[in-house]
Amino acid sequence: MNELKTDKGKPGEASPSPARGLGASEERSERSERAPHGPPESNWSEPITMRVEYGKIREFARAIKDANPAYAGDAALAPPTFLMTIAHWIEGGMGGARSLKLDYRRLLHGEQEFEYLKPIRPGDVLTARGRTKDVFEKEGKRGGKMLFVITETEFTNQRGEVAAYSRSTLIQTEGAVQG
Repeated sequence: MNELKTDKGKPGEASPSPARGLGASEERSERSERAPHGPPESNWSEPITMRVEYGKIREFARAIKDANPAYAGDAALAPPTFLMTIAHWIEGGMGGARSLKLDYRRLLHGEQEFEYLKPIRPGDVLTARGRTKDVFEKEGKRGGKMLFVITETEFTNQRGEVAAYSRSTLIQTEGAVQG
């Protein structure tokens, strides 16, 4: 089984490399088949724009029960998973994966990855756009075929700089897992 790798940087620091686990594209090539319904590379959603507010950063940090002082005060940083509060507003949601007509009763969230290139602070204006980056099938060990959907959301700041990426791996199982 693959080992999960994580990036343990401080909140708000740019990650030298994203955290990866099962489902990473370089690992996928040996164990999967390309599905006939893979998306085009240029399927970006319409962008949405949101202002990052200190109150929302503080509220989010409290909701996840993280008392890190980096998330407080005038120079507060947004917690790493804060970007999910913006990503869900993108048309088509989940990086546009809703257009694939997935069966949510059999859908698993297999992996989440955040890559920060710039710190996100109160006053920043983020524009997000999402896409379905890859779709492929893999034979499961106990539950038949599994459909993997890789989504990506890109966040740019008010200066036009890419501030972060969020990537998700969604897994739709063919049926109930057998024994």
